[in-house]
Amino acid sequence: MSTGWGCQHLTKSETEKEWCRLLKHKCNPGCHGCVLYGKFLFSDPSTPSNEAFERRKRKNRSDNPLA
Repeated sequence: MSTGWGCQHLTKSETEKEWCRLLKHKCNPGCHGCVLYGKFLFSDPSTPSNEAFERRKRKNRSDNPLA
């Protein structure tokens, strides 16, 4: 059994198989404006989300605020 994540904004258009209703262009996971932007590290190093993810990771002061 496999598991996965399905985006609520993903749909089909007349010309594209994967269309983002939120951003109104072809689905590109991790692009600016995507619900995944900055929250996950993608395997493609050119994804802008990777840089935002690293900035967000550095911004956290501590995993344990009581330490």
